[in-house]
Amino acid sequence: MNLFTRRFTTQPKNWQINKKHAHPLGTFRAGVFLGVLFCVQILLSGCNARKKDPLIIWTDIPEFASYAELFNIQHQDAKALVIYKKEPARSLPPLKDEIQPDIVVSSWLKNTSTRKYFKSLDFMFSGGLLEKNAFYEKLLDYGVLNSKQYLLPVSFNLSAVMFSKKNEELVTDDHILTLDAIKKLSSDFNEKNEDGNFIKMGFAPSWDGNFLYLASRLDGAAYKQSRDSFSWDEEALQKTAAYMKEWTASADGSSETEQNFQFKYLYMPEYRQVSSDRCFFAYIRSDDLFMLTEEQISGLTFRWVGQNEKLLLEDDFVTMGIFKGSKRNSQSQKFVEWFFKEETQKKLLERHDSLKTDSNSFGVAGGFSSLRKVNSKIFPLHYRSLLENLPTEKFLEPPSMLGSRWQSLKERVVIPYLKDLTSFDPEEDKELQIKSMQKRISDWERLAY
Repeated sequence: MNLFTRRFTTQPKNWQINKKHAHPLGTFRAGVFLGVLFCVQILLSGCNARKKDPLIIWTDIPEFASYAELFNIQHQDAKALVIYKKEPARSLPPLKDEIQPDIVVSSWLKNTSTRKYFKSLDFMFSGGLLEKNAFYEKLLDYGVLNSKQYLLPVSFNLSAVMFSKKNEELVTDDHILTLDAIKKLSSDFNEKNEDGNFIKMGFAPSWDGNFLYLASRLDGAAYKQSRDSFSWDEEALQKTAAYMKEWTASADGSSETEQNFQFKYLYMPEYRQVSSDRCFFAYIRSDDLFMLTEEQISGLTFRWVGQNEKLLLEDDFVTMGIFKGSKRNSQSQKFVEWFFKEETQKKLLERHDSLKTDSNSFGVAGGFSSLRKVNSKIFPLHYRSLLENLPTEKFLEPPSMLGSRWQSLKERVVIPYLKDLTSFDPEEDKELQIKSMQKRISDWERLAY
């Protein structure tokens, strides 16, 4: 194994995380968040007679404003106030002059720079406030540090491919498609006209950098990032690149051919791409898939993308922790206990639908719940397509430890590197060389301020 580790030489101070990826509904979601948050603040400001201060929740997840509002309605002895933080993980520890959090909910909380700021939550299990068997085991284990439970899993997303139901009889697996299966079905679907130009193309690796990134993870890239270092398995990346090149070559095409086809025919949203019958598959995240309307997803179905009985969680896996400096322990414990009840999450989903925000976010905190029964019993009532294909617990694999800078590093360094590896032909471009990952990281460090 050729394992590379690159140590960072600088720490960007003002870099802003782009959580998940850009979405056209992002502005609207922020508006909903601010509106509900304003209501929460009005509610709390009217409680002047109450002796206890509200517990403070730091998060970058808009839905928690609504969750806090429901918590406040149901509790007279504890109140919650949500403070929006664009980058909660990078905001720790709090500045001396700012309101300190009691609870932090976000992605990227498990890393070398943040884990020391959370309290052990073992007492909540030993005291019967929470039950370990209510959670997905591997997701709960993700929050264990030094044999103690510091973080609790909140929500997660998975990678999928969607396709037309009229092609479903060609797909023999009812739940998961491997890279080999996607490649085979895509190749069989390809079609050219009399001039030798593609008029149908099943799926091409170069169409989506996130698909290349997922493939590299499935091949064992083992990306891991701490405060000042980033490691990866270069051999795995080279393996992914070779596989994708062979995929393109076996389809009697080139990266340029794939890009031209995408530009000419696939300029519409993913669901339209497959319903138009121009391609077999479209790659999509679960939170985007289940935000599609009934009309948009009508006639379509999906499969998870996995390998070797593994379904890899998306990197922005959301966790929750109680801040070590919290002065409101009993209120914090009450909120955590309340949030991780099956009945609570059922009400959150019902409230979500009643507020007519179902087109703006998926599930609990933007993803599948970390509670097994919530996904199996409650989610299918709200997302009917899940009746046929719920994620299989034993296949779920959390990401490695990644820092709050990871989203930028992935988008600006890792994915461009994979794209270049996949499209580069040393025979045709003998005078050209791919810029190494190390050089790209150095360039990124200079710009990521």
